[in-house]
Amino acid sequence: MARAEDKHLATRWRAAVAARLSLEGTRNATLFERQTVQRLGWDQVVRLNRYLELFGKLTTAVWVVFAGTLVLGVDWKGVAEEAVNSGKPVKGALALAIIAPTLLFVAARSLIGFARWRLQRELWRRDVARLTGEPPPESEHR
Repeated sequence: MARAEDKHLATRWRAAVAARLSLEGTRNATLFERQTVQRLGWDQVVRLNRYLELFGKLTTAVWVVFAGTLVLGVDWKGVAEEAVNSGKPVKGALALAIIAPTLLFVAARSLIGFARWRLQRELWRRDVARLTGEPPPESEHR
């Protein structure tokens, strides 16, 4: 009798571990994904992912050039004063000239990263559905 209980316990344990490690929870689209990326066709998702990748590289290149100009000694303090206060001295102009572009870069890269993450999740979800033989999302029927 103990042997049957051990087998039953082992079977239940395997089922619990398999359910816990299952990809079903990560494969389900969130409400945000259902309202945005899941409505797009395959070609649109791939194209948008490609554009966001390019935009991310371009954003990084612009930031690297900006950082390089800081190292080479370009006077960004004067540019900031000219842009903000018509050439009159501004308290903290150097901080404004360095911090504002940095925060803009961080925000842009964060938004690009978030969008690409959602697009890549959708690509993965559709690819898994295709490989497992599940029906494609409704957007593929259009």
